[in-house]
Amino acid sequence: MKILFIHQNFPGQFVHLAPALVKEGHEVHALVLKKEAPAEWAGVRLHTYQPTKGTAPGVHPWALDLETKIIRAESVFRKCLELKASGFTPDAVVAHSGWGESLFVKDVWPDTKLGLYCELNYTEKGNDVGFDPEFVSTDPGDACRLRLKNVNNVMHFDIADAAISPTNFQADTYPWPFQ
Repeated sequence: MKILFIHQNFPGQFVHLAPALVKEGHEVHALVLKKEAPAEWAGVRLHTYQPTKGTAPGVHPWALDLETKIIRAESVFRKCLELKASGFTPDAVVAHSGWGESLFVKDVWPDTKLGLYCELNYTEKGNDVGFDPEFVSTDPGDACRLRLKNVNNVMHFDIADAAISPTNFQADTYPWPFQ
């Protein structure tokens, strides 16, 4: 089986899974956000991608996170087109969806299975915001900004074939239909 991992800091959370799949005889590749990387790590063939632009000046601050994710997703999309043109089509893609990179994978390989590593869905309080009294925000717009950060998650769920969260706590941060 041909498996492609997408993680900007590969191996990241796939540090054990990717080499284990290589040992089982699978052809394993990974896309990584680096200017330079070795051709291989633990038997995994590495492919680098780079965004071709940064965020635009003047973007609404609540939309900045989504723009950044779309820029990364476009760079991965274009790298996937290169891989496809070279004859590579994965049977499965496993991606950390949190940075947006895998948003357009199905546009390149519509029949390839996409599995997501879902780390966190943002909430106004109780997760990674609003828990430290030293950093309490008084901006009532923070709830709106955080809800917009989840647009990436919702867009991924439209294309994913499967998803996993590392803990029940993390899975429970996602709305019921996605759990």
